Amino acid sequence: MPSIQSQLLIALLRITRRKRIYSSVQAVLEGIKKVRNQGPARPSGNMLRNLEVQHQTPDGIELYQLSPQTPQATARHLLYLHGGAYIRPITTHHWRFLQRLVEQTGCTITVPLYPLAPEASCKQAVDAVVRVYQHLCITTDAGSLTLAGDSAGGGLSLALCYALREKGLPLPAQLVLICPWLDVSMQHPAIAAREKHDPMLAAVGLKEAGRLYAGDLSVEHSHVSPLRGNLQGLPPTLLFAGTRDIAHHDALLFANKMRAAGVPVDLQIGEGMIHVWPILPIPEGKKALELIVSCLTSAG
Repeated sequence: MPSIQSQLLIALLRITRRKRIYSSVQAVLEGIKKVRNQGPARPSGNMLRNLEVQHQTPDGIELYQLSPQTPQATARHLLYLHGGAYIRPITTHHWRFLQRLVEQTGCTITVPLYPLAPEASCKQAVDAVVRVYQHLCITTDAGSLTLAGDSAGGGLSLALCYALREKGLPLPAQLVLICPWLDVSMQHPAIAAREKHDPMLAAVGLKEAGRLYAGDLSVEHSHVSPLRGNLQGLPPTLLFAGTRDIAHHDALLFANKMRAAGVPVDLQIGEGMIHVWPILPIPEGKKALELIVSCLTSAG
């Protein structure tokens, strides 16, 4: 049974019609225009007071690095790719979640503001995060690096792994995928029935976002829809999925494909949970955060 806080959040999402931003092609295009005018969220004053926050632009890619004010030499480094259907920028929810991760683990987190569609396509986004990864590996061994992302950021994390493998570069030590968007074509037959229970996402708008992101690639290309990729050799993975999320069924399918490919996967299913619930300020999100903290602090 979802917590009272979770039920209230779902009710609020329905009252405010959060789902409408993906309700049609026109709604998606209007939403892009609105968020471009607003720009991405930035680290809050609280973060600036309590964390060490560095702003960098290596190779012209804007990124932030978050770390404790008192460095911990043994802590891991996390590369985090935010969600937003590849068309929407990072939000305050992401920053608050990442602040909690730094405070509870002592890790350092690198957060690139990768290029978004339709101004950029999958090719440009993947190229950007490959360059960020290579920049990180100058000072951080891949064996101590965790790659994480939510929603589209989870899909981009997998595309990054595929691209690194294609280039013969070392993969990160582990993956944390939070309700990843794995197939932008939204072809799973169970999505239609699941959609009426999802207060956040609608397939018609996501298909348009996926089309914009694909650019001149097919929406079935493995970098665009990582569900269709070769999973051999991927790092051990902590994977979250929520049963009120239209991305849920693809996450289950992906977990099965990972196991078939011999990839260790810890699948955490949130019963009654909405999209990206682990980053949200609800009791279930707090418990998911504890699992992520354990994943980061127990890794060698």
